[in-house]
Amino acid sequence: MGKTLIVAEKPSQAREYATALGVRGKGDGYIENEQYVITWCYGHLLELERPEAYMNLDRVGKRWSLNRLPVLPGLNAFRRVVKSGAVKQYQVIQRWLKSSDVEDVICGTDADREGQLLFQEVWDASMCSKPLSRLWISSLTSVAIREGLERLLPADSVAGLAAAGHGRAYADWDFGMNLTEGFTSLFGSFDAVRKKPNVISIGRVQTPTLALIVEREWEIERFVSQPYFEVRAELTATRGDYTGKWFDSQEESRRITNRQDAESIVTRTQGKPGKITKMEQKDVQEPAPLLFDLTSLTITASKKYGFSAEKVLQLAQSLYEKKSITYPRTDCAYLSEDLVSKLPDHLKAVKQEPYTNLVDEARLLGVPRSKRVINTITAHHAIIPTTEKVVIERLNFDEQKLYDLIVRRFLAVWFPPARYHQTDVITEVEGERFRTKGKVLLSPGWKKVYGTDEEEEKITRKKKKDDREQSDDENTTLPPLSMNEDVRTKRVFSEEKSTKPPKRFTQGDLLKAMEGAGKQIDDEVLRQQLKGKGLGTVATRPAIMENLIDRGYILQEQKTLKPTEKGTELIRLIKERLPQAQLLISAEMTGQMEFNLSKVEKGELTIERYMADVEEAIGRIIEELRSFEHKHGKTPLALAPTTDHSTGVGKGEGAKVARKKSSKVLKSTKFAREIEETGKPTVIGENGIERVARNNLQATALMEYEKTKTVTSKVQLDVLGICPKCGGDVIEGQKGFGCASWREGCRFVVWKSPIYGKVLTPNQIKSLLKKGKTPLIKGFKSKLGKSFNAYLIWEDPTDAKLKFEFPK
Repeated sequence: MGKTLIVAEKPSQAREYATALGVRGKGDGYIENEQYVITWCYGHLLELERPEAYMNLDRVGKRWSLNRLPVLPGLNAFRRVVKSGAVKQYQVIQRWLKSSDVEDVICGTDADREGQLLFQEVWDASMCSKPLSRLWISSLTSVAIREGLERLLPADSVAGLAAAGHGRAYADWDFGMNLTEGFTSLFGSFDAVRKKPNVISIGRVQTPTLALIVEREWEIERFVSQPYFEVRAELTATRGDYTGKWFDSQEESRRITNRQDAESIVTRTQGKPGKITKMEQKDVQEPAPLLFDLTSLTITASKKYGFSAEKVLQLAQSLYEKKSITYPRTDCAYLSEDLVSKLPDHLKAVKQEPYTNLVDEARLLGVPRSKRVINTITAHHAIIPTTEKVVIERLNFDEQKLYDLIVRRFLAVWFPPARYHQTDVITEVEGERFRTKGKVLLSPGWKKVYGTDEEEEKITRKKKKDDREQSDDENTTLPPLSMNEDVRTKRVFSEEKSTKPPKRFTQGDLLKAMEGAGKQIDDEVLRQQLKGKGLGTVATRPAIMENLIDRGYILQEQKTLKPTEKGTELIRLIKERLPQAQLLISAEMTGQMEFNLSKVEKGELTIERYMADVEEAIGRIIEELRSFEHKHGKTPLALAPTTDHSTGVGKGEGAKVARKKSSKVLKSTKFAREIEETGKPTVIGENGIERVARNNLQATALMEYEKTKTVTSKVQLDVLGICPKCGGDVIEGQKGFGCASWREGCRFVVWKSPIYGKVLTPNQIKSLLKKGKTPLIKGFKSKLGKSFNAYLIWEDPTDAKLKFEFPK
C-alpha cells in the first residue's frame, strides 16, 4: 500500500501535522513514516513572470513606456517561475508528487484562498493525476488535525476557491504591472536624493485605499468650524440635585448658533421655578460584543495597545502556530452549530490565572446558544482559544496581550447581558425644556470579565460618539425624582463650543472603511451582514497600508494616517484629469470586483468573465494615458518624502513627522550577552545554503568579556522590524540583530559575523525583515578572492537561516 503525501504551507505547520500523526522520520525537506510523507512550501514557491517575458524587447525596447502596453496574457498564457531561493524545496515537493511510493495527496495548506492558490501552483506544475483531497481545519491542535483527516473534502469542493485565487493573482498582476509602468512612464521622474526612479505604483486595492485617505484630508482642509452654544441648568429637587441640557422641542437636533439666543434663555430661566413634565424609566440590556474576527481584533488591539494592523496579523499568526488560538484570517464573528458540543473543552483550556474564577462561573451559566454566538459562518468561524492548554509565560509580552483580548472576548459571550436602569427626564422652566439622562448599572453581566477599566472605556467611547458629544451626566446616578415634581433652578449658564472637522484615519478606522468599501460601519451585527464588497480581504488589508507607507504615499503621524504630496497629487490627477482611470479610486467599484471574486469562488461567475472585465478596464485606462501624453506630454508628480531612517522623521515637502518607529530601552551589553549565550551564528557555505555553527569556547569568552564591563547607561535602540519567529521587535545588539523578546525565550538572531567579507547593516536587516530579501550587496569575496554581487534571502526565517540569490 502506498503512502499519503501531505503538503503543508510552512515548516511549522508540517511539524504540527507530524506530531498529531506520530510521524518522526526526518528527511531533507520532508518528514515520513511508513504511512505518511509530510512536506511543505515556504508560502508561494512560484511567482508570475514579469511583463518583459511576454514582450518582444527588440521591438518595444527595455525602457518603460506606454508603447509597450498593455500586456495582457490570456488565462492559459500566464506563466509562473520558481522563486529564487525556493528551488530546492520546490524540487522536493515535485519529487514526492511524482513518486511511485505516493498513492494519494492531501492539500494541507492554510484553509483560505491564498493557501489554496500556493498549493494549486505546485500541483498544476506537476501535472499530477493522483487522488487529491483537501484538509480543512480551523486550528492546529492534534485533535483538530486528526478530526480534519477523518472528514477530508474532495478536491472538486475547493475548485472555485482555486479559481478565485488565480483570478485575484492575475487581476492584481494586470492592474499592477500595466498601470504602474504606464503611470510611471508618464508621471514618474528620477529621485536624485534616493538615486532611483520615482515609481508611481498603482494597485487594484492600494489606489482606492489611498483615495480614502486623501479625500478625508480634503474634507478636513475644506472644513470651516462653526460656533454653537449649549445651555445647561443646575436643578434642585426635593431629594437632591441634577443637571439638564436645553433642547428645542420642535427640532431636537437643532443647535443654538447665536450667542444672544443662548443668553436670552439663560436670562429667562435663571432662578425660576420649574416642573418635571416627563419621566421615563426602564431597564435596558447590553449584550456581550460579538466574538472577534480579524478586523475587530485589529481595531481593538490598535485602540488598546497601539498595535499596527500588520503587527496584529503577525501576532495572531504566531498564536495560531503555537496552537493557542483558532485560525485568525477570518471575516466571521460567529461559531457554527457543530462547535457547540466542543465549547466546554475550549472553556476548560483557559482555566488558569487570571481567568480561573471567570471560567468556573461561565461553566455554571451553560454553553452560549444565542444567534449572536451560534450562527451561519463563512469559510472559518470566529477567533477563539483552542482546546490546548497554553503556558502563558511562554508567550512573548505582545502575544500575551493579544491572547488576553481573545480569551476575555470568548469568556464574555458565556455571561448574560449587562443590565441598566435608564431614566429620561424632561424639566420645563418658563416654557424652556431641559433634558436629563441617567443610567445606573444594575447587574454587570459580561462586563465583570473586563472589570471597571473596560466599563469606563466603553462609556468614554459612547460619550464621544459624535461631534456634539453627549451630556457629561448622561451615565450618572440621579436622585429620586417623580413626575410633576416642582424643582428650582440653582444656576443656568451657556457654554460656547465649536463644530469639529472629521478625524484622520487611524489604522483601525481605515480597516473599517476598507471593509465597508469606504463606509465606516460601527454596528457589529450590520458589519457581519454586509461583508464581501470591501477593499481587499482581512488577510491583505494590513499589507496594503504598509505598502502605502513604504511607497511614499502616506505618512503615519502618531496613530493617524496622512497623505503625502505625492499621494495627494496622484489622486487629484486621476479625479480631475483622467475620467477613465477613476474606477481606480472608486471604493465601490473595487469592492464590487472583490465581490465578483467571491462569486467566482462559489461558481456563480466564470473566471473568464471576471478577467474579461479586468482587461477591458485596463485597456481603456492605457488608451486614456496615451491621449493624455499626446496632449500634455510627461507630467512628473511630486517625489515621496525623504525619511531619516534613524529617527523615522520625514523631510521635504513640508512633512514634519513621518512614520515614527517604536524603540525599546535595553541594556545593550545585557542583550548582547544573552544572544551570545543562546543564539546560533550563521555561516553561508559555498553552495549558498546556510550552515549552522556554534563555537562554545568563543561564546563563553564573549560572555566573560561582557561580565567584566560596567554599564550604567541605557541605550535607546531602533526597532528594525518584526521577528519572524515570535512577532516581537528585532533590534540591533552589539554582536548581532536579535529579538527584543529574548527574556520570553525567543532565540532569533542574525549575527554581525562577516559573510564572505561583508557585515550586514541595519538597513539590510530592515529589508530582510520587511521583504525577505536584502538590496543587492556588492563586493562579496569568494575563497579564491574573487569579488561577486548577490542578494541575501531567507532560507528559513524562523531560524535566521540565509542564503545567496544571484542577479540574473
